[in-house]
Amino acid sequence: MTNKKSAALFSILSIPAAIVITDAPAYANSSNSYDWQVYNVESLIDQINSASSTYDYYLKEARNAYNALTYYQQTQVRNAATLFYYLDTYENHQDILNIFVGKMNAISARNSTFIRDIEDANRYYNSLTYSQKNAIPNHLYIQLQNYVENLKKMEAVQLSFEQLNTKDWNYLSNYQSAMQAYNLLPYDFRTLLSPIANEKMREYEQQQSPAYNRSIAQKVMTAISKLNTSSTQQQVEAVRKEYNALNTVQQRLVTNLEDLLYIEEAQRNIAFGWDPYYYEDNRQKEDPTSIEVSKKENSYSVLIPVSDMKWNTPTKITVSDSISLSIPRSAIPASYNNGVVAVSIDEVKGGSILFSASMDNENLQFSSYIDIEVKNIPASATILRLGNDGEFEATPYTRVANKHVLKTKNSAEYIVSEHNPKFFDIQGDGHRYQIEQLAKRKIVSGVENNYFKPSAHVTLAQYAAMISRSMGLKANEDSTYQDVHGKWFEASIQSLLEVGILDNKNSNYFNAEQVVTRKQAALLSIRMLQHAGVTISDPNLSKIPFTDLKQLSSSERYYIALAYEYGIFGGKENGQFDPNGKLTRSQMAKVLHRTLQIAKMI
Repeated sequence: MTNKKSAALFSILSIPAAIVITDAPAYANSSNSYDWQVYNVESLIDQINSASSTYDYYLKEARNAYNALTYYQQTQVRNAATLFYYLDTYENHQDILNIFVGKMNAISARNSTFIRDIEDANRYYNSLTYSQKNAIPNHLYIQLQNYVENLKKMEAVQLSFEQLNTKDWNYLSNYQSAMQAYNLLPYDFRTLLSPIANEKMREYEQQQSPAYNRSIAQKVMTAISKLNTSSTQQQVEAVRKEYNALNTVQQRLVTNLEDLLYIEEAQRNIAFGWDPYYYEDNRQKEDPTSIEVSKKENSYSVLIPVSDMKWNTPTKITVSDSISLSIPRSAIPASYNNGVVAVSIDEVKGGSILFSASMDNENLQFSSYIDIEVKNIPASATILRLGNDGEFEATPYTRVANKHVLKTKNSAEYIVSEHNPKFFDIQGDGHRYQIEQLAKRKIVSGVENNYFKPSAHVTLAQYAAMISRSMGLKANEDSTYQDVHGKWFEASIQSLLEVGILDNKNSNYFNAEQVVTRKQAALLSIRMLQHAGVTISDPNLSKIPFTDLKQLSSSERYYIALAYEYGIFGGKENGQFDPNGKLTRSQMAKVLHRTLQIAKMI
């Protein structure tokens, strides 16, 4: 640095200060020796330390002392080069500081370059040397680090939003985590993400909307209902793609999925890639239970302390390699809270299973359905239950993956049957599949000589018998109605009255021989679902398309709307529901089959 430049720096940095002058050495008294003023400047320069808190003080003192020397004295300063180095570094640090302060001042959330300005300031800071970084005030450094840290958090939240997928099984937890992280961001950074956050909130609200999800599921249900075992693989594959495109909430609302699985199984082609049991096999496994099972030959005994049962999820018990139990805590009567459920299961030769449950040595009737899961039974086989009269009758069960899931409230004996009746007059019927499925389970039967008479009307007595069989209901009392007592349908009518599927009437006559109307069938279906433990939410009446419901009561409209939303009933081509229309046996098969599907009883 030239003396002129140094002088200019001296004048800029000039700060009045007392100069400490040390005793000069003996030779300083001689004109030919070092001048004592030169010695003092050298001493000040030697004390300059950029890592010390006295750095600014000694730099300024040495600068002022050096500037006070004559030209000749300045040439005698042995460490003048060191002073010039420090002065040049100081000037450089000032320039760096000014640039950095300018970059920090430019950062503002009001600017469209907010993120770019943060990144620019951070890049500039990281390009500095260690000594240059030391020239940056600590409060500016902390401010920059806060910007950078919040920017990283904002980018992570943005990525979380972008990765949200309503089809993921854990969508709800992912959404909640993303929104929680979003709300923890400072206001300026939340503002930048508000457009995508608002979009995801609308998506979440739509995803949680029962009306929206039911309308989407309804389209897939309609597509499934148009399939049959004669459909081409391309047609079935197209419907499968529609179903797979639904999110998990919508998929749970597709009540006729079993129809699709049945058709896929009938046309199953492993090389083509279909696997109707994929979703079942990949479900989350239940936590194992510590309840022990005793075995003696083909008999199994289980003691289940009620206090050890789970409250929020059914208690799962693996009885054997092929049998397991699933018992909800709600299935145990409240009076047995401190008791022990004794369960025994015998595997009888020929595929029969003898199941019994008791408490305190008395037969136990469960408050709600429990599940008995049985593997290694052919998919085409039918499970029947031994009735009190020694005849085998219908029992509720569904086929899930490679197992049959039986639902029961009582002890019972079950057999595996190949019962598969055929009817001559349903070959062209649109509900042939449903009729045959109900018939093989002994829920419905033909009229005479292998004829079903699908166009005949259904009486309340007949329909009650079918419902009672399909749900495994038993009457505990005799009927008090004069036109029901002693009749073949007495037990069926009484069993539905006892569980609330049918209403008691303020009369001595029940009129069980009346023909069932469409509005009555809608009511019966929803009450069946309620009894089966299906959670029923209120329907969106504004979305119901029928034009002939105004003359009905609010209660009747309620049940019709629910039956429509669940896909149990559709309308007529003229846009009407025809609530007083009489139900045919073919229509009854479709309605009953769909209802049992939703209840997971078929």
